[in-house]
Amino acid sequence: MVLTRSRAWTCAVINQLAFPGLGTIMAGRRIGYAQATVMVAGFILVMTFMGVWFLALFRLASDPAWTDAHYDAQWRSWGWAGLWGALLCGVAWCWALVSSIAIVRLAQHTPPVLQAR
Repeated sequence: MVLTRSRAWTCAVINQLAFPGLGTIMAGRRIGYAQATVMVAGFILVMTFMGVWFLALFRLASDPAWTDAHYDAQWRSWGWAGLWGALLCGVAWCWALVSSIAIVRLAQHTPPVLQAR
């Protein structure tokens, strides 16, 4: 597969704006699977934290027996998931940025392949 400039830019845009790792995979680099795995793990952790936080908020609003202390204890006990998830997402995005730059640079320096008819 020849990596043209337009295809390289498409991969870079997908890597940065849609799903880190997918653009790297589309460019034919296996390391994109690792990037995507880190991103998915981070996303799952962040969504778990958000689910616990919304559940605690709903319970605080609907259960008169719940106090602010109960609410804080509930969501803070899952704070590690939100922090590590955000860190993993950031790592995956930065890693995909480095890959995107390398993909675009490679495409700019690779001469087109001429095929004889």
